[in-house]
Amino acid sequence: MKLPGKIEVPVAGHRYWVTYLDTIAALRPAAHSERRQFALIDSTVDRLHGKAFRSALKGVPFIVIASGEKSKSFSALEAIADKLIKLGANRSSELIAIGGGMVGDLTGFLAGVFMRGVPFVQIPTTLLAMVDSSVGGKTAVNLKSGKNLVGVFHQPRAVYIVPSVLHSLPPRELKCGLAEAIKTALISEEDFVTELERHDFALAANSTELKAMVSAACITVKAAIVVQDEREQSIRAFLNFGHTLAHALEAHAGYKGILHGEAVAIGMRFAAMVSRRLGYLSSADEQRIASLLARYELPATLGEFQRLTKLKGLPQPKKLIELMRADKKNKGNAIRFVLLNAPGEARLPEPVSEKELLASLKEFQALVNDGRGR
Repeated sequence: MKLPGKIEVPVAGHRYWVTYLDTIAALRPAAHSERRQFALIDSTVDRLHGKAFRSALKGVPFIVIASGEKSKSFSALEAIADKLIKLGANRSSELIAIGGGMVGDLTGFLAGVFMRGVPFVQIPTTLLAMVDSSVGGKTAVNLKSGKNLVGVFHQPRAVYIVPSVLHSLPPRELKCGLAEAIKTALISEEDFVTELERHDFALAANSTELKAMVSAACITVKAAIVVQDEREQSIRAFLNFGHTLAHALEAHAGYKGILHGEAVAIGMRFAAMVSRRLGYLSSADEQRIASLLARYELPATLGEFQRLTKLKGLPQPKKLIELMRADKKNKGNAIRFVLLNAPGEARLPEPVSEKELLASLKEFQALVNDGRGR
């Protein structure tokens, strides 16, 4: 199997590399540091691959973090920090995140504030983390009032991606990563969109090489964006396409029943609708996006959100608008969206009036729940 190799992320003052490895064992020389290292590993990953990771990272103490968004909290952060102190960690230490986006975000935030900042390494084990969250330095924990509302920018020292671990990833989790890949394509290059249209979920699920290619393509796009706008003052906001409604849906569900990538897929379908309603996106391109989501068997309607979460009734527009007001892209009282002119051409976040959002959400409620969002 041919892997992508290395991708440089030349952030000002903190250049690092994303390195693709054939096996977990290859981490032994690659991830070595002169600092004393401590690994934070997702409990599910520990059950599936813990022995291999411990063998590759001999002598490194492991702290197991319970799977799920509930662990991405201040209470979990404090408990892990206390464990690190008891294990002898200090400002000369280095943390290693082994898991998906939750563990990466939590570990990165902890590394950013522990002893006023220590370095950390990302070893993503989900496709979502391999295409998006492991690169760029955004770290955060959740609050009851919303997702990722407290965090810091803290770039990793290095990122190591082992695509072979994806063989144990459940189909739903794999689809979540593909949703983020679709997002990256839609905000960056039409050629990338076209390439994804050549494949589908079944092909992606059965090809580690294809998943590695998708990861590398996404990381290349994200690295180019982050280098230009590390602190999200302009074009980095493109990466939030689909996330305004997604975060509101996750909060509405109490972070239960729906996975982040599934919420993003529904959010992208809604953002495409708003883009069309405001005259930016053609109806043909809106349907092209709906068809692409369907090719990868992703949810795209509020009916599918209801099915996944098992909540009674569809979420009401006014409630979703209330939840969207907590989005970090907002300025003042305006709810801002990343919208599209065309597949591969995004617009910087702009305010969408409450009147338009109410009308758009009512139209969105009426979409046929056929798995295609159209």
